[in-house]
Amino acid sequence: MKRIYISLVCLAVSAIAFSQSAGKINLANGQKIVVESTTDILASLTMGMELTSTSTSVNALEVKNSAPNNYIISNTLTKLKMNTNMMGQANNYDSENKAGNNEEMSKVFDDKLNKPVDITIDNTTGLAVAEKKKSSQADVDETNATADIMKIFSDNASDDAIVSGAFEIVPKGKAVGDSWADTARSKDMKTIRTYTLKSISGNEAVIQSTVVSTAVNKLNFQEMEFEVKSETKTNGEIITDISSGLVKKRTSVADITGSIQMMGQDMPISAKATSTNIYK
Repeated sequence: MKRIYISLVCLAVSAIAFSQSAGKINLANGQKIVVESTTDILASLTMGMELTSTSTSVNALEVKNSAPNNYIISNTLTKLKMNTNMMGQANNYDSENKAGNNEEMSKVFDDKLNKPVDITIDNTTGLAVAEKKKSSQADVDETNATADIMKIFSDNASDDAIVSGAFEIVPKGKAVGDSWADTARSKDMKTIRTYTLKSISGNEAVIQSTVVSTAVNKLNFQEMEFEVKSETKTNGEIITDISSGLVKKRTSVADITGSIQMMGQDMPISAKATSTNIYK
């Protein structure tokens, strides 16, 4: 379970969702988008444990249907490679070379590969919501614990985050140097995003983004409940196509600090994640 915890922390840090500004996304039915993501993490966990990790993934998006106000876009994880090291112990996962994979990690990630998940995304707000699906046995065995762990760093399902992250819209009337902001709240998290339009060249816009998220979550593990508090500060740059709202590239550096309350004591956690997402 410790290996699963570490791996899910790595993925959760990189799965940062981006809400959209006022505007409209323009896509064609059947349009396909490939998302190539790389994330490097250096983390200090509880009890003096240090973690380093590098992960790469490829997701295939496809526009399945369109309506006046939304699109249905399928997201399929097609490749995943992860190398982690904690206290000198290496744990690896490679979807293209499964022979050497850790057994516990394989139970979680093998079940998620090449299985499309449909996401409905509003073409003016960018709000993405995953459709409900029947749980597999692997979901029954692992989801409760892993979902709670992922909430430490993100209150959004990874499928939602990947699809919504493929789009960013510059509000009408904005000129170079202008800024705008939005705030998102959920039961456990508050996120404030600030954007600044750095440049425009043809249909290509460069946006500077600053995201601050605070969260308080309950983590249930082995019939014990832990309170997790975290703050994430992310600075990034987005290159987007003004005509379609389709992102070409995202880069970000996230600093995460927080604590886990265990046996009446607050134990600090911290992490730095550097991510690059390319959309083709």
